[in-house]
Amino acid sequence: MATEAGALSVVTDSARDLLQSAAFFSNEKLVAWEYISNGLQYVDPGTSPRVDVVVDTKQRRIVISDNGRGMTLDDLRNFFVMHGENVDRKQGKAGRGRFGTGKSAAFGIAEVLRITTVREGKRSVVELARADIDEARTGDGPVESVPVRILVSEEAASEPNGTTISIDGIKLPKLDPQAIVGLVERHLAAWPNKDAVVIVNGHVCEYNEPPTRFERIFRPNEAEAAEIGDVQLIVKVAKAPLDEELRGIAVFANGVWHETTLAGLERKEYADYLFGDLDVPKLDEEHELSAFDSSRRQQLNRENPIVRRLVPFIGRSLEEVRAELSAEAKEQKESEHAKRLAREAEKIEAIINEDFQSWRSRVSKVLAKARAGADAGGKLGMGGADADELILGGDVPAIITASGDIGHGGGNGGGTGDPPTAGPVLEPKEDGEAIGDPVGGAGERKRARGGFSVEFEHLGANDHRAKYVSERRAIYINLDHPQVRAALGNREVSDPVFRRLAYEVALTEYAFALAAELDERQWFSDTGDALFEIRDTIDRVAKLAAGLYAD
Repeated sequence: MATEAGALSVVTDSARDLLQSAAFFSNEKLVAWEYISNGLQYVDPGTSPRVDVVVDTKQRRIVISDNGRGMTLDDLRNFFVMHGENVDRKQGKAGRGRFGTGKSAAFGIAEVLRITTVREGKRSVVELARADIDEARTGDGPVESVPVRILVSEEAASEPNGTTISIDGIKLPKLDPQAIVGLVERHLAAWPNKDAVVIVNGHVCEYNEPPTRFERIFRPNEAEAAEIGDVQLIVKVAKAPLDEELRGIAVFANGVWHETTLAGLERKEYADYLFGDLDVPKLDEEHELSAFDSSRRQQLNRENPIVRRLVPFIGRSLEEVRAELSAEAKEQKESEHAKRLAREAEKIEAIINEDFQSWRSRVSKVLAKARAGADAGGKLGMGGADADELILGGDVPAIITASGDIGHGGGNGGGTGDPPTAGPVLEPKEDGEAIGDPVGGAGERKRARGGFSVEFEHLGANDHRAKYVSERRAIYINLDHPQVRAALGNREVSDPVFRRLAYEVALTEYAFALAAELDERQWFSDTGDALFEIRDTIDRVAKLAAGLYAD
């Protein structure tokens, strides 16, 4: 049918669309996973998928190679269609591909995307650069298409099927291979093909589920099941506080991971011990308000009616388990043995926070001189806690008034920037979130604002001697570790054998924790600086604890 003169039509600006889609991929781990997952998913029948990732921090490059089915030139044309219909999904095969935006991922962080692919003895190489996209946008009006350079067109090749993605000219200030490893391992936990192998800089990615104390199974009530289906939610309780990326319930739709959530319990006590999963096939159904979008941000649409039912169900189930943990912990803390351990932990805290206060004061003076005498001391007060002072992790209504990050701001490696402070600063507020935990005051355990805490916990025999949880600024000594368990044995908590080991474990963990916090904020210019900081910290706190060995 011919278009009438003056008729209107919807027009897409390809260049603008490409860059807007790319903006969702804002870091190396999201970008890398986008191409890794393609390599794992699109393989020939009978092939065990394998993806090798090389993160070259010096050359600012990520190279991702797979043994997938590869692409012909026609496949590549389909690959570069923005929002095109996924071929596998069209054939009824469930998978991640839905919105056709993944090819733009590289341009969220880099300048050049190069694809080398082999399919049935034919090799093609194509390249798209950010400069090509920008050049296409120089004219008037929308850009109908952005040309992709064909460097090699289906030449004869002896290599097996597979694809190599090269992402060059990465603009991020720092490339973190470990961030890629962490995200890959989290995804592999639920990847349907358990033979899938991903190797990042020589490290074989494997998801090791945290040691679990117990688990609970929940099912929705009749009204909820009518919306979300008769699904099964598994809530597991870890033996130790979990790293942030491992906490919460992983929500899947037909085996595809879409979000991990604590459903509003993020700052509640003991919520960081909870994890689990459930699969909700109904999320994959077409709906006027889609349950998820094209951004790959791993977050469900709270306006979708299924999600509106799902999240409260998850929250209610998690709260039931969290309340059980809270009651159990309260009972345990009332035992005489637990009280003795807590008193010993307070003594270790005193040494650590004495050093931490001194360290902050020393750095403050250095920074004040660097700023030609600017007063840095105002942000570094480490006095005893007031009766109404709060830290993160309780149920008192409060608001966060300052981030209080430890280390230098700006990532300039120890020369400039704001002086170190520690821990988020909270103030009581009646209509605030239930996130505050009181410290200090009469009858309360005194702890300097943002200072370190030390606790004895049963973390399991296979876990490390100690564990550091950064947002709590908490060091947990593992009573189940063979060395710690042997040192305590049938002895009293005050026995020098146990006390000396407990101090050594906690003070060493403190040294590594302090260095890790600084490294996270790009304090160190190289590895040697970090090693010096660790060695210096251990030496300082060892001197403070020297009295333990005088007996």
